[in-house]
Amino acid sequence: MLFDLRALGYFVAAYEERSVTAASRRCFVAQPSISMAIKGLEDALETTLFERSRQGLAPTPAAHRLYPRACSLLAQSSAMVRDFRDAPRETLGIFLQDDLMVQPAAPLFAQIAQEWPHTLLRLTASAQEARLLMVAEHCKPPGDTFVPLWHEPYVMLVPEQHPLRFKKRFGLADIENLPLIEWPYCPLHQSFIRLLAERGIALQVQASAAREELLVHMVDAGMGLAVVPQSHAARALRALTRPLDGPLAFSRHIGLACDASDAPMLGLLHRLADGMKAAAAEPAPAQRSNVV
Repeated sequence: MLFDLRALGYFVAAYEERSVTAASRRCFVAQPSISMAIKGLEDALETTLFERSRQGLAPTPAAHRLYPRACSLLAQSSAMVRDFRDAPRETLGIFLQDDLMVQPAAPLFAQIAQEWPHTLLRLTASAQEARLLMVAEHCKPPGDTFVPLWHEPYVMLVPEQHPLRFKKRFGLADIENLPLIEWPYCPLHQSFIRLLAERGIALQVQASAAREELLVHMVDAGMGLAVVPQSHAARALRALTRPLDGPLAFSRHIGLACDASDAPMLGLLHRLADGMKAAAAEPAPAQRSNVV
């Protein structure tokens, strides 16, 4: 025999209020719902629970026996719900190489939230704290498995009042003695520096930045030119974007990565990447361009 917990709740309200009308107000339901629930319990238990009169409801001995048991069952069900709701949620640490990746990573967050609704996403400060990374391939930890998502070209960022602001493209011949702002902590940036050194091209390093985002602000301030990923250049307020030409035309590959020994995450890596590629293929709203 199955008992409807809602019917037991209506019974408890009627028992305590001694009135169908008061019980219906307490439970925010119509009076017939209370009456039908009590009738259903009486039929199931094959007994009478209340004597009805103009003065209200008078509990029978059967009702007195049922009341504590009903209260116990309702308390147990409420405790069970609380236990599941308050249970510690599994946390998934995700590392984004820079804060400009938050928007491109939105489809990834949505996919994880849909497939694992009880998982708490935590953006970590370092790759070592995360199980899933969204990084440039040249910046992933050694030994991590990498699944590419897209490639992003590097561009030249030019101060709006610089004499070369009218130049449409920058090649090797245009780089020598330019006042460049260096980003010494990026392996790809260092490859760029080595390429110029192999070609015998001298650089005039005007300043150095600890983070790639700072390069954009420094170029906006007119401190020099800088080679940055296109997504960073798009955040410039005043500086102008120019493509790189010939041997200078290089790009970085952005993708998802995880520890090669993390079998569960490794099994999900390609599925997550496929979901992001599908989302990226959808038409996107037009964005402001600073190319003139």
